Amino acid sequence: MSNQIGLLSFLLVSGIAWEQAPSAALAPHPSNGVLELSAKPILAYELRPQSKIAGVYGPWAGLVEITITNISKGVIRLAEIAPLSEFEAEVLDSAGQPVALTEAGALAAHSSGRFPGAISVSILDLAPSEQTTLRLDLSKRFEIKPGHAYKVIIRRSRGLPKTDADSKPVKNVEVGCSFDVPDYGILR
Repeated sequence: MSNQIGLLSFLLVSGIAWEQAPSAALAPHPSNGVLELSAKPILAYELRPQSKIAGVYGPWAGLVEITITNISKGVIRLAEIAPLSEFEAEVLDSAGQPVALTEAGALAAHSSGRFPGAISVSILDLAPSEQTTLRLDLSKRFEIKPGHAYKVIIRRSRGLPKTDADSKPVKNVEVGCSFDVPDYGILR
């Protein structure tokens, strides 16, 4: 299997198919004046309340929590084919090199872009200051190894409004953010 780079548009529809996208030179901006995107690494498991924590940090296995917040003064409508289909992610190692794709990630990167089965579209209205949160498992497409350091970049432009609450065009529809995962893990 060839060593593929990993910037993918996530499409989780009956069998998970993702398309590969070109890497952007500039870091994404978290806000476009209408919406704000944030993401953070999370543990693959939750500790039971009665358990004793052996350490402050736990290994990161590829799970990410993504939050989109309406920062405008009006209701904003998001159109989603599948909630995770609208995001792109790039995972870099500690040397700044793209992390290899898993076998499933490489296969999906070369898919025709056609998706078998029914596709549903949902509309999500966010009131001012309202948020929507979802989880994304990057380990399904990237060869993420606990105990290694990574830089993760998350972007979204699909399904976002092109105008603000006053019907004025949004200058840059895309929102994005990044975070670093140290080799010693993430806070529990």
